[in-house]
Amino acid sequence: MKVLSKIEGFIFQAPAWKLITVVLGLMFFKTGLWYMPNIGASHLVAQNPFVNPLQDPNAHYIYWTWLAPFLAWCVRARSFWRFTFLHFLFVAAFTALFIKIIFSRLSDRAARTSLVIFALLPVSATAYYWVGMDGLTLLLMLLILSFHRLSVAAFCLGTALGMQHFEQGFFAFAGVLAAFIAAGGGLPIGFSLIWGLMVLIGVVAGKCVLVALFHFFHVTVNAGRTYWLMGHLDSLLKQFIFHVHVVFWSVLGLGWVILVSYAERGKRALPFLVPFLGLLVFLLPISEDQTRVLSIVTFPLVFIFWLLNQEFLDSLDERFVAWLAFLWIIVPWAWVWQGVPRWSIFPFNMVYLLKPLGLISVPADATSWPF
Repeated sequence: MKVLSKIEGFIFQAPAWKLITVVLGLMFFKTGLWYMPNIGASHLVAQNPFVNPLQDPNAHYIYWTWLAPFLAWCVRARSFWRFTFLHFLFVAAFTALFIKIIFSRLSDRAARTSLVIFALLPVSATAYYWVGMDGLTLLLMLLILSFHRLSVAAFCLGTALGMQHFEQGFFAFAGVLAAFIAAGGGLPIGFSLIWGLMVLIGVVAGKCVLVALFHFFHVTVNAGRTYWLMGHLDSLLKQFIFHVHVVFWSVLGLGWVILVSYAERGKRALPFLVPFLGLLVFLLPISEDQTRVLSIVTFPLVFIFWLLNQEFLDSLDERFVAWLAFLWIIVPWAWVWQGVPRWSIFPFNMVYLLKPLGLISVPADATSWPF
């Protein structure tokens, strides 16, 4: 196919800046850009992070995602749009850091392959689809992964992650630690057991810091996500059971093709497959925004074993990578919330920008309009 030959030539021969620009442009076209429906509650916390402004007990879990609102308070990003823009900067920094890491630590060919795989994974765009708390969570995760030889830095960044999103940070790096143990002490690109332990201890320390902080300031707050889970467990299990096929598919999307390719390594693939599938089986039934949660929690595993694994990336044929890119271009955005497949927000972005023309009505409160 001439189309595949052209895609292959562009991926591996075009200037790196041009490939990056086209990939990011396609990501935006396929996904769009919106803010998280509950970002308004996080914005309230940023007005004074030492007081819980959330009256609904089921919303207290948002208060436990404390670090981003605290940083917004520190830099005076307290208006809604400044607050939202700060979170956009977090996710943009995550993307920029990822690109810098792969092009500085991998060969040029492997970096281009990694970029294509990253683009087709839902984790690459989920924090743009829902601009909000995930931007800082992903940025902290990637910073931790980039300092994999510095245990003290890993502990400090792990503490920050625990103060931002304890549950996602804990399960993400517990999965990495499980992979390390399953691998018998050897992971790609020099990760160590001490590093993994320091990250996990840091995440737990971050949670403890929040507990102490809230106690010191006499903050009234419940158990957060545990409280919310207990009140919604029946609904969550129904979402999972009745939509199990699309829920599993959405975690990786076309990345399942990569998983099959990686699984062909046989027993060598088990340190990745066992914790990855374990996280899916355990967390998907108790998650409401299934794609978002699992794509983020499994990101450290995917980063270590796929995206920064020179050996694995070199094993992928250039025509295979071109096929992946072609399929990514034509297959719609796969993202599931409440067990329901969602769609690209890009058309909503266009209609919103053309709002002055009055061609299509836009609701006064457009927070949940695309959903």
